[in-house]
Amino acid sequence: MTLEEVIDLLTLAAAFDRRNIGETDSIAWHAALGDLAFADAQAAVVGHYQDSREFVMPADVRSRVKAARRDRLAREVIPAPEADPDLPGRYRSALAAAVRRIADGFAPRLAIAGPVREGPPPEAFTAAREALPKPKTKQELAAEQAAESRAEREGAPRT
Repeated sequence: MTLEEVIDLLTLAAAFDRRNIGETDSIAWHAALGDLAFADAQAAVVGHYQDSREFVMPADVRSRVKAARRDRLAREVIPAPEADPDLPGRYRSALAAAVRRIADGFAPRLAIAGPVREGPPPEAFTAAREALPKPKTKQELAAEQAAESRAEREGAPRT
């Protein structure tokens, strides 16, 4: 959250509780809440005043934002990262990024969108599918890589 957004947040709080806002207030609140998303903090302030008559404080906002993020994570399934699981560091980073994205409010991309179709696929789909090159088998790929490697070794100057 930027300093300007913190000022907007404090202005929202002031609309509820008639607090006086100064420059030092916005700096202090920014230090306490600057890492939060503005929309989440704004929803937390409104939610606080829906439930309480007390002045909202940064800890109240942080608690509500944390609860909202926890609720988002509980509702969604974390998609498997596209990173190679044989590279644990990259995989963990990708998984953490996916968790952060869902906690931030972004819904995961649906693998299958729309209703399930009855009957065979359209002719255009079938024709396009048949026009695609057939994938190579593992044996064919291995043979190609061996041939390339052999050609590189034979063509490389000897030292």
